[in-house]
Amino acid sequence: MKKILLLSAISCSLLASAQDQKNFKYIDKSNMDLSVKPGDNFYQYANGNWMKNNPVPGSKTRWGSFDVLREESSKRLQTLLEDAAKNTSRDRKTQIIGDFYTSGMDSAAIEARGYMPIKSDLETINSIGDLQELLKHAALLRSNGIGGGMFSMFVGPDRKNVSKYIPSIGQGGTSLPDRDYYLKDDSRSVKIRDAYRMHLKKMFMLTGENDVTATASAASVLKIETELARAQYSRVEMRDPYKTYNKFAITGLNALTPTINWNQQFQLMNVQGADTILVGNPSFLRRMETMLKEYPITDWQSYLRWNIIRSAAPYLSNAFVKADFEFTRVQTGQKEQTPRWQRMSGLIDRTLGDLVGQLYVEKYFKPAAKARMLELVNNLQATFGERIKRLDWMSDETKPKALEKLNAFAKKIAYP
Repeated sequence: MKKILLLSAISCSLLASAQDQKNFKYIDKSNMDLSVKPGDNFYQYANGNWMKNNPVPGSKTRWGSFDVLREESSKRLQTLLEDAAKNTSRDRKTQIIGDFYTSGMDSAAIEARGYMPIKSDLETINSIGDLQELLKHAALLRSNGIGGGMFSMFVGPDRKNVSKYIPSIGQGGTSLPDRDYYLKDDSRSVKIRDAYRMHLKKMFMLTGENDVTATASAASVLKIETELARAQYSRVEMRDPYKTYNKFAITGLNALTPTINWNQQFQLMNVQGADTILVGNPSFLRRMETMLKEYPITDWQSYLRWNIIRSAAPYLSNAFVKADFEFTRVQTGQKEQTPRWQRMSGLIDRTLGDLVGQLYVEKYFKPAAKARMLELVNNLQATFGERIKRLDWMSDETKPKALEKLNAFAKKIAYP
């Protein structure tokens, strides 16, 4: 919600300013490639010159009109953050934002600390003595915003009763974007897996492991993640709303995976009052249960250490940041590292979105702009309503329900 609110404000602000232009062109032919026949390649015909004149920047993996808007909003956000950092007579809100940005931009201090910010966490994982202790620490990592691996967990609306929220457990535990990266044998997938294996080893070595130990740790991580990927649903299966909707009572969940004490897990993750859990892929949890018994504790320790390193790498010293980006380059083709200020802006947007959003709308999205956008949305809603009334294919009994649904539309313009 935090990010949605801020991006909503950004988009509305930029759109509102665009509407103020007197000579607005609804179709700008200079962006089109008129040498191409529309019937041969309509996309190239409509956008060819725009793409030619707007090549993908080196620090991006894609570039389009919405990316241009996002880049403009990012620069506005940079101005806000730098002003907050320099402001000596700050209120509490501005101080939090400014201090966060200052700490993220202090590359000298970050460089001096190396991997010290996560060293104690790694040592804690190394000291784990049994499986139950490992599961406990995995839950604690998750509750502190560090990937605990194994599975995904979130809270969202119940798809069959959207008036209620329900905790959901889904397949997960893998670092690569999709299960196919682990399972396919085409040349690109093999290349990425080989690069991933070397990336794992390098990251472990950056935290003090020697060549032999780091190689073994990397092998353990890849082995576990490959098996988790094998148990995951495919993309097609994940689109099946019935297959991915499985309600379990806590007792049923404990029966599904006896090794995991879900009451303890939820308590450690601060999930309270939940008597029913939605499970996206029960067979995934069954396989995870057997894996917990099959693989030695040392493999799982390597796996948890990797989750800590992976979560922290973009924010540690330059050696970690560089290694993290080098693997990103292999996966995505991104040529240049995103500038530090932009990486920190994104981090602050994700963690302090509501606070930053307040500063943004104060400067860039005045009440008059919100009123104009609200009027635009109201007009759209009214037009839809008139069209529903005139539909000849919709029955008279259905139209009132359609209008009721239309009028229940929540207008979230920029800020509450």
